[in-house]
Amino acid sequence: MNKVLIVENNPTIVQLVSHFFKSEGCDIRSADDGLQAINILDTFIPDILFTDIIMPKISGDELCRIVRQIPRLKDIFIVIYSAVACEDEKQIFDLEADLYIAKGPHDTIKNHIHHVLDQFRSGKRRENILHGAKNLYPRAITKELLVSRRHHHTILENLVEAVIEMDGTGQIVQANRAAQELLDCEMATLLSSRLTDHLAGPESNLVEQWFALAAAERLPPFQSSYDRPLWAGKHQVVLKLVGIAERDEFFIVAILRDVTAHKLIEEKLVKTVHEFNAVMESIGYGILFMDSDLRARIGNRAFRDMWGISDEFFATSPTLRDLINFNRYNGIYTIPEEKFDEYLDEREASVRKGGCGPTEFHRKDGLVYQYQCVALPDGGRMLTYFDITKHKNTQAQLAKTLEEVHELANRDPLTGLPNSRLLQERFFSTIAMAQRKGWKVAIMFIDLDGFKGVNDIYGHMVGDMVLKIVGQRLLQIVRKTDTVARIGGDEFLVIQTEVNDNAAVAKVADKILHHLAVPFDLAGNEIKIGASIGIAIYPTNGDNIQLLVKKADNAMYKAKGRGKQSYTFAAD
Repeated sequence: MNKVLIVENNPTIVQLVSHFFKSEGCDIRSADDGLQAINILDTFIPDILFTDIIMPKISGDELCRIVRQIPRLKDIFIVIYSAVACEDEKQIFDLEADLYIAKGPHDTIKNHIHHVLDQFRSGKRRENILHGAKNLYPRAITKELLVSRRHHHTILENLVEAVIEMDGTGQIVQANRAAQELLDCEMATLLSSRLTDHLAGPESNLVEQWFALAAAERLPPFQSSYDRPLWAGKHQVVLKLVGIAERDEFFIVAILRDVTAHKLIEEKLVKTVHEFNAVMESIGYGILFMDSDLRARIGNRAFRDMWGISDEFFATSPTLRDLINFNRYNGIYTIPEEKFDEYLDEREASVRKGGCGPTEFHRKDGLVYQYQCVALPDGGRMLTYFDITKHKNTQAQLAKTLEEVHELANRDPLTGLPNSRLLQERFFSTIAMAQRKGWKVAIMFIDLDGFKGVNDIYGHMVGDMVLKIVGQRLLQIVRKTDTVARIGGDEFLVIQTEVNDNAAVAKVADKILHHLAVPFDLAGNEIKIGASIGIAIYPTNGDNIQLLVKKADNAMYKAKGRGKQSYTFAAD
């Protein structure tokens, strides 16, 4: 006894076909559509599958494809019995059926059934011949409908989104290729399941509720949340459900968009942002990111603390002007109020212009910041702020220390006057000026008279005080352009510039003798000393410091030999 499954939604044809198969001793099962047929195939494997093509839910061509893909069903003898076989003759053979018959008058059915059984029993398979087409003529409208059907099927199969059709109970009756890949199921498996069997996640209960009420209450379309996506296996999806009422039937179409890749990217971005924020918050200097409108986007903790900006205020996305104005009256800026708006305009213009190099900002409270601006590819700006107060203080201290070292290296530690080293530098600069101007320069070698007795009688401490006062008196006598130096114990040297003749030099020498002869009142003691001065003239007596000092020294000894408290010019 041959087993036959008839798949046809026309009751009259089902009755006729069943009758003729039964008359040949066949065991018959019937289904109104492809979905019923698949359910029957779970428990009944026929020798012959006799099916129409155009049917609701699962069509005959789709049923053929499913059967050929299932190993336990792939050898079933498939007969296509269709009213559109004539119009679809070229494509119909792609179904890999074993026999193709065009629907004609009902009185031809008996002969077709006999031919089916003969062909089956003969063992012939995959005969690409259309039987029963004699005296049948293709209909243009049917051809157009079939072309449109193929177009829609092609579009559906090539959509990126998963598209699933279900009956009113939620059982899947159709699914495109994307849906099969997304749910990782073959069509036969999908067709025996409900969509909700494949979904999980926080909103899956909402899907169940929608299915429960959709057919009866004709609910509006359902859209799941992107922020809380559903899970379909290992995929995160966004689901849209649309109910379709047609005559007495109700269908549901589901569109599933796979957002897994987007969510992974978002997670990476969120992780990157969190890492970026953690790095930003740990950086010790201030960083401010602004958009192209100069509105604050990101400002790290160091920036907000440096300027005393509250989190609440920064959350309002203030502009650069807002940020500067925030501390306008807080005693930070040294800019006068009447010039503050002008300062605001300059700062804003500088940042809008783009990159600006390191610029120092001195706060009223003594803090010193260094900021700079960098233009970003998106038109925004990045400003960095460094607190360089310690650096500036260290720099100032270093400069002071270097100055002190320089003073120690170039000045007499007792009197503060230039020593021999600095004297030479002053001499070279003075000679260079004299050469340009055509002046003469006088070198005065001064040796104190009676100073040894001061040390012997009053001690070195008093002697040191005398030397200091001598230096001060000499500075009061000469001009600022002249140089007074201490070159020995009680020996001083004066470089007099802009000398026109010896008379001008002699006048200064007389003043020196006079002022140094004035008694020194120290610790209640009246101390008297004098001085002997030797004078050498540049360029008359030489053109280098060593020669001129030597000649001035010799002249000084001549002055001492004449009775001290006098001056003598070196011989030509």
